[in-house]
Amino acid sequence: MTKLDFITRQLAKAQRKRFEHYVVNRIWTQLDDTSIKFVTQQYVARPDGRAMTDMYFPQLAIHIEIDEGFHKNQIEADKLREADIVNATGHQVLRVDVTKDIESINADIALIVATLRTTKAGSELFEPWNLEKEMDPKTYIEKGFVDVDDDVAFRTQADAAACFGRARKSLQWSYIHHPVEKGKRIWFPKLYENDDWDNRISLDEETITEFCLTSVGMEKHYMRSLKDTAIGRLTFARARSPMGDVMYRFKGEFSMDRDASSVENGVIFRRTMRRCKTYPPLNHAE
Repeated sequence: MTKLDFITRQLAKAQRKRFEHYVVNRIWTQLDDTSIKFVTQQYVARPDGRAMTDMYFPQLAIHIEIDEGFHKNQIEADKLREADIVNATGHQVLRVDVTKDIESINADIALIVATLRTTKAGSELFEPWNLEKEMDPKTYIEKGFVDVDDDVAFRTQADAAACFGRARKSLQWSYIHHPVEKGKRIWFPKLYENDDWDNRISLDEETITEFCLTSVGMEKHYMRSLKDTAIGRLTFARARSPMGDVMYRFKGEFSMDRDASSVENGVIFRRTMRRCKTYPPLNHAE
């Protein structure tokens, strides 16, 4: 996948929303900087659910919200939503009111573009967008960790496992044992309904529930889980990328909540760490 593929697909996501499409395209065209990455329709975890912002610049920690007419009837709700995003992420939220005339809209867009450029110029930590590097295990091995806030995702299970010393060309398992940190696993769950399972992650992404749709299967899985001695699961959830292809996205380290788990409720896991240490390739096979 090239940057052109990524960018055009992001822009296409707003095609059916006329005003959003206009603003997003004008911001990107005026910014004219392919060292900056942007994502449209970005989900952000809130205390009571998820918010979706219209445009997001991850290197700059800036979200763009496009306010259409219906926002006039939910001003307080929008303020609360924005406060939740800021509190949850520490990011900045900039807004464009598209109920105004085009000259005013364009003026707001010009201010946003100026803010994006100023933020980039003033950041000592800014790194140019490198599409291949952000999905290369070597990037995170050199960094020394993977962090949920960095939106880490890999194309394959093998790439995810490589961050922890496991060098293999391919993997296709639900989990593997951590090559370095004994008692831990690297886990690749499907967090959606599949076959006899309906696994879910909570809206704030702090809790994962494994649930088998057959009572016999659920009882067996629950009893098996109670005997499991794993102390933590470094979790890479199977998910769709912004491009629609399958990715394995880092969600943090989770541990089983034995008190909350049951045949009726499913097997419950709670997030215990958002950042996990990475390791160079081991010198011997694992």
